[in-house]
Amino acid sequence: MADTEQTFAIGKLPPGDPMGWPGYRKVSITHALRIAGPFTVETSEGPLHCEDGFLAVDARGYPYPIAREEFAMIYERVS
Repeated sequence: MADTEQTFAIGKLPPGDPMGWPGYRKVSITHALRIAGPFTVETSEGPLHCEDGFLAVDARGYPYPIAREEFAMIYERVS
């Protein structure tokens, strides 16, 4: 019998406080460019829209959007 796939979302996470989960630091530098105003990025999962934020490229070279507020919480400039 195959395992069933689990689905997670805000308000539907495993029991407990996520701040109590193990912490991980990213091991690669994220390259990003500030894009003021709305933009869309074509991804392998389909188009992702961002109202105002950063266009980033992952370690494999794939572009993705990051909202300005999220970027400010997660990233600091290194160069």
